Amino acid sequence: IAAPAVWAQERPAEFQTYMRPGLTFTPGISMAGEWDSNVAVAAPLGRAASDRLFIFEPFGQLELVSPRTQLVAGYKGFMRRYVEAEALNGYDQRGYLSLRRLATRRLTIFANNEYADVPTTDELELNGLPFTRIGSKSNRFAGGVEARLAKYTDLHVRYENTWVKFDRPETFLSDGWINSLRTDLRRRLSERLSVGAEYGVRKADVEEGLRTIWFQDFGGLVSYALGPQTSLVVSGGYSLLNDNRIDGDRRGPYVRGEIAHSLERATIGASFEKSFVPTFGFGGSSENQELQGYIHMPLNRNRLYIQTSAVWRRSNPLLVEQEVELDTIQTNNTLGYAVARWLRLEAFHLFTRQDSRIAGGEINRQRAGLQLVVSQPMRIR
Repeated sequence: IAAPAVWAQERPAEFQTYMRPGLTFTPGISMAGEWDSNVAVAAPLGRAASDRLFIFEPFGQLELVSPRTQLVAGYKGFMRRYVEAEALNGYDQRGYLSLRRLATRRLTIFANNEYADVPTTDELELNGLPFTRIGSKSNRFAGGVEARLAKYTDLHVRYENTWVKFDRPETFLSDGWINSLRTDLRRRLSERLSVGAEYGVRKADVEEGLRTIWFQDFGGLVSYALGPQTSLVVSGGYSLLNDNRIDGDRRGPYVRGEIAHSLERATIGASFEKSFVPTFGFGGSSENQELQGYIHMPLNRNRLYIQTSAVWRRSNPLLVEQEVELDTIQTNNTLGYAVARWLRLEAFHLFTRQDSRIAGGEINRQRAGLQLVVSQPMRIR
């Protein structure tokens, strides 16, 4: 998995949050009818096998908002029932937790955890994985601090642990875990401009711990406010990769960039990254290029809303004799309307495409449908 830069915005919670002061619990259920264009998640010789299915999603979310603390925790289940491919019926689940605590005026502590039990690899947010219908369980924990050391100096430290276990063994998939630590030190030169240095180290234990790969990044960063609601962050430097199974190492530059613009009712952003990353797929490591974009419209500010995200990723395996380059495109689009505070209607479309650049190696999958969401926040006194 690509460890995000410590300056990147923390990933949002699985569900929309209302961030009302006090303690709030939101139970709910969604019911959807969906069409799946490629239920096998495979590159077909002819026409891909498609099917219709019904999805029932019970969920619950707990929020605590106070002057010093923001806590969001939740659970979501996915009950799938196919019309024809009954062997693919199942129940998947996700859980998450996000905590931010202002310990002092100068120190903020944060922790996040995400657990996922999914039926296919195209639903995993992990780099370098070929798409296939193999289930997995994975977890990602992150924690750290954001500290103001002096009037114009800030320190960010982030630790992250990721593990994954696949339901059945395959030569192109590997169970394992990744530990990473990233830190950056910034100096504000003006109200708009900050500069600094960053360092990151990651240890990937793949093939059930039989193989260890080390990644180190040394570089600098620049943060600039293009306007009152627009921010730009760019970082770059030098990467070093070392594998205990081979002599020597791999070296090369890395670069990251992110821009975000906040509107009254939406946030728009984009990011780019080119770096060495650990993977649970071919070779255990890859040279990764990734371009992302998104539009996020909070439910508590919009009756009619759009949620959309898109990513293009190229993963070129390192340290293997026969490289299998993966080009991946994924989009996720939702158009919704809040009929009432407790009832929403949504139309959604998901598209995934992966090309391994070998004969018969292109996989395309589309999922589209309509969804009814029933939920009602309840204040707990």
